[in-house]
Amino acid sequence: MNEGIAVVRGKTSKKSFFISFLVGLLALGGLLLGFGANGVMADVPMSGIGQFNVSFDQMTGKGFHLYGSLYSDNNAAKPVFVNQIDDVTISGLVISKDVSFGPLGNYTVKITAGSGNTPVHITGLTQKAALIQGDAQFTNMDISEHNVDLSNPANASKEFTQGSDTITIKNGSLDTSYLFQQAVSLPGMKVEFVKR
Repeated sequence: MNEGIAVVRGKTSKKSFFISFLVGLLALGGLLLGFGANGVMADVPMSGIGQFNVSFDQMTGKGFHLYGSLYSDNNAAKPVFVNQIDDVTISGLVISKDVSFGPLGNYTVKITAGSGNTPVHITGLTQKAALIQGDAQFTNMDISEHNVDLSNPANASKEFTQGSDTITIKNGSLDTSYLFQQAVSLPGMKVEFVKR
């Protein structure tokens, strides 16, 4: 019964194995050293990494609030807009950040999602942005200005406020330094490093 079956035994060259293993460890050590020297590992959260860009084909939201605030980047406070939206749907989302990996070169880290028929869905979105661009439409918009003592920087959020029941932005782009979501669905998510 076992006439057609041949058992083949092989062996691994110890020299080839250890050379490959050592080269792999050296490459991994070089990457970790490069990341550590450039502070890239500390850049994983979506705040404290400096400015990054959020762009999209269309964003539709319910429960929109905008107010001023300050963002501290490298111990320097900068004025920013704080956007809070209760419920958001985004088509064609792209989040990108330019980074340098020292001797490996300059790259753009790009996260894309929500292309095609299934958009991104976010609950409880908060962003701090220095620049907001796009074609915007609001329903039941309320804009208010309040006289406050601006010698206290904490009062900046009470000086100017804007709100609306709904917001739609087409061809949007935000230069942002902080991004928080209570819950997010990222259909078709893709993360890539693009050489610049």
